[in-house]
Formats: sequence, C-alpha cells, structure tokens
Amino acid sequence: MSHLENLKGKRHIFQFYVGKAEVRAAKATEDRDFELADLLGSLSSIIREEIQELNDEIADWEYEEAN
Repeated sequence: MSHLENLKGKRHIFQFYVGKAEVRAAKATEDRDFELADLLGSLSSIIREEIQELNDEIADWEYEEAN
C-alpha cells in the first residue's frame, strides 16, 4: 500500500469516528447528559483537526505526484 493510500485510509477511518461521536453527542444531548455531549464534541473537534492535517498532507502528495 502506498503512503498516499495509507493517508486516505486513515482519513476515512477518522471521518467514520467523527460521525459516530457526533451522533452519540446528539443522543447524549437528548438524554440531557451535557457533560458527555461536551466531551464528545471536544473529541470530534480534535479528530476534525487531524482530518484537516491529513487533507493537507494528501493534497501535498497528490500535487507532488502530478508534477
């Protein structure tokens, strides 16, 4: 597996878990468990930052491969 494919795989996994965390945070809010909802919201934010870093790295790799 190439490095670029590895990065894209990691991004996909992170996106999956962000989605799961956001759904669970919404459920926690409905259940009035605001502490858990805040914790999951923070987790989602951290993972989204990692996704952005992966997006930047993927863009760099794709640019380098194209040139």
